[in-house]
Amino acid sequence: MTEQNLDKLAYSLGDFAAAVSMSGEFIRQQIVAGKLTPSYAGSKPLIRKEEGERWLRSLPAERVA
Repeated sequence: MTEQNLDKLAYSLGDFAAAVSMSGEFIRQQIVAGKLTPSYAGSKPLIRKEEGERWLRSLPAERVA
């Protein structure tokens, strides 16, 4: 795996998924559910650093059964 640059301003969906150790499909589901909001460069969805951090803070602190 390549080293992630944590100073990026925005991530592609695949790069964001890798940065948070989640699958691309899970990230897409979060977008469809309205829990994670991408920005768009043309038709390419990007997750801005601030939005990714907001989304991470919104995750539950306890394991959900």
